[in-house]
Amino acid sequence: MKLPGVVLSGIAVASAATVDVAQFVNPFIGTSDGGHVFAGATLPWGSVKAGPDSLSGDNQGGYVSDGTNITGISQLHDDGTGGGASLGNFPFLPYTAAQCANNDLTKCTVDHDRRAIAHDDPTASPGYFSIPLANGVTAEVTATQHVALHRFTYPNDTSQLLFLLEATRDLGNSYQGDGQITVAPNAKTGGTRVTGGGRFIPSFGEGSYEVFYCFDAPSAFLQGKYFKTASGSLAYTDLNATTTFNTQIQNNNPAGVLMGFAPGSAATLNVRMGISWTSSDKACAYAEEEIPDISAFDAIHSAAREKWNEVLGTVEVDATGVSDDTVEMFWSSLYRTYISPTNITGDNPLWTSTEPFYDSFYCIWDSYRVVHPLYAITAPKAQAEVIRALIDIYRNTGWLPDCRMSLDKGFTQGGSNADNLLSDSYVKSITEGIDWDTGYEAMVKDATVEGDFTVEGRGSIPAREALGFVPVGDTNNPPNEGPNTRSASRLLEYAYNDFGIALVAKGLGKADDAAHYFNKSGDWFNIWNANATNTGFSGFIQPRNADGSWYFDPRYDLNNVFRPDHCSPVFGHFDCFLNTGGGEFYEASSWEYSWFVPQDMARLVTTMGGPDTFSSRLDTFFSAGFHDIGDEPGFFPTYLYNYVGQPVKTVDRVDATLTQYYNNSVGGLPGNDDSGAMGAYVVWSHFGFFPVAGQDTYLLNRPYFPKITIRNEVNGAVATIIAQGLSSTNKYIQSATLNGEPYTKNWISHSLFTNGGTLEFVMGSNKDSTWGTGEADLPMSLSTGGFQ
Repeated sequence: MKLPGVVLSGIAVASAATVDVAQFVNPFIGTSDGGHVFAGATLPWGSVKAGPDSLSGDNQGGYVSDGTNITGISQLHDDGTGGGASLGNFPFLPYTAAQCANNDLTKCTVDHDRRAIAHDDPTASPGYFSIPLANGVTAEVTATQHVALHRFTYPNDTSQLLFLLEATRDLGNSYQGDGQITVAPNAKTGGTRVTGGGRFIPSFGEGSYEVFYCFDAPSAFLQGKYFKTASGSLAYTDLNATTTFNTQIQNNNPAGVLMGFAPGSAATLNVRMGISWTSSDKACAYAEEEIPDISAFDAIHSAAREKWNEVLGTVEVDATGVSDDTVEMFWSSLYRTYISPTNITGDNPLWTSTEPFYDSFYCIWDSYRVVHPLYAITAPKAQAEVIRALIDIYRNTGWLPDCRMSLDKGFTQGGSNADNLLSDSYVKSITEGIDWDTGYEAMVKDATVEGDFTVEGRGSIPAREALGFVPVGDTNNPPNEGPNTRSASRLLEYAYNDFGIALVAKGLGKADDAAHYFNKSGDWFNIWNANATNTGFSGFIQPRNADGSWYFDPRYDLNNVFRPDHCSPVFGHFDCFLNTGGGEFYEASSWEYSWFVPQDMARLVTTMGGPDTFSSRLDTFFSAGFHDIGDEPGFFPTYLYNYVGQPVKTVDRVDATLTQYYNNSVGGLPGNDDSGAMGAYVVWSHFGFFPVAGQDTYLLNRPYFPKITIRNEVNGAVATIIAQGLSSTNKYIQSATLNGEPYTKNWISHSLFTNGGTLEFVMGSNKDSTWGTGEADLPMSLSTGGFQ
């Protein structure tokens, strides 16, 4: 598939203004069956994420492609999250006269569930969403960084454009009070302005948050009513379009305003909604600055699409011979990686700082593996800002976050994985504006100072120092720490976090620190039980008690026989979460976690019995159903054949994973998109290389496009990957050159993307190719002299 006159691409360096790659993005992929993808209107890393909310139990992202009715079109969402539904604040809903007893606003149904309205099929593209409602109104929305612009087109015979703004609603129905609403004439527009805000609860964290809005309609309303719940029923207050109404809103739901506007000649109502985390005054300032003309819907939509094309355009692909489905999957997946986190620089109410501020890290446990390494090559400016924001969070809260959303601390899922995120950027020479000395200080604090590991830092630091591992049920933690679970998976992650600290220490010239943390990264071996067996293989990661004995979970490990498949798809992992009974592995089994030694895979290969056993064990891991691609620990194992010189098997495994678990349907993801993580796995797999996050290693696979170009937006360097002879059968690398010189390693370093260059493969169908199979071709490991 090609565009007329040009190679199908992102934004080609020479023709950025002529190529519209946004046309290949399908925002509805993953909007059903647990994908929780946000399909509405936003900019890359936009603060505002506006779109409809479905009356569905699967509505964490707002709209769900399951046919359920729409309760409103709200201004804020998160993308691809698990847990409870988040944000969805300040929804709008248009009504017609028939719904409100011939324009009687007191007869409009405002109850959240009962007002839900059916709809026909929506349409969406980057920066835009449109949905035809069953009452005959078509609702459209586009966005700038802090402002949503809505356009409601009513039936032509409408006598009044009736409209609801609910001030106390979010998807979780978590309004806590402290709200205010003001309805007043707007002298600047000659229309109506509604301002306010309120306090809500985050969906995966502790505390609460306040958020504020500024609504503008271009004309004064013909009639208006403020409504609130009083003694279990609704009470109404008449509004006057020429005077100011102001009231506090306590924790009684619902509350908001109903308005009726004159239809004009086109029966179209444009409304502007500014959002701020600081104040309603700032929300109004954003609205006036970013969308001065409320009628300019099409222009704002075009600008949003242009911004998306600009950000997507650091990547260019030649799609000659590539299926339309593959093209759509690639660009849609790349698009989703830029929805979160949220850039709210300049709108941070928590502290005063000139540093960037990003929110909706939901969670770094999910995103450090694939999303932020992707930014390192496609959006290094944004990644530098993310690192600066994380370090500034440390300066002002005392800790790097693992999860953070809605201005609040989120729950830690595993290790202190911001350490890996920082080390990944450090070794890839992302430096712009970054205070790496303070960044290193923050990483060391994670490793040495025990805090409340429910939301920050690590737990069981003294116990690990004494024992070399995290014991089950460690009781020597501060009293406010969370459930003392996940001892095995946390130790593996702590060990890799320490490896990241070592890499940064080495780069900063701190040789003693580097040696110490490289050594600590070997603690994984202390919970390797060589005698544990399952499915014909020996040796697994197993939790240990403080006395050194192996721990057996009485719920599953019957007769003291350890079950490494517990928490796998075969045995189920519905209890392997953050609950007090969540067990010692988080969202993956011992079978899966036993592969997680990225710092020293060579030692793991030897520990498992050598390359042949390692390869056979990988085969069984996949064939027996122990692999879970629906959670992030499942990404890395699909590329592990490279560590034993079998890149051909990596090609087959990644192909099989994409074919089995991904497609372009609304249910086309294997799990929650997790802020673009599931999409990023697709992007890397289509690139033909995969990041070992936290280090300067990319495992080579095979590209899905005959030519891929990635432009470094910081220095203009261009990295080109060419696959000569690529086809559905010619998918194995027969030989390679790097900048014209023979290249046999089955991995590359980040220098290709910082310096630019050309990596060229000769593809073929021969699965007996010797490319990448030699001992010298294997990726780095600590025990074989790598990294140090």
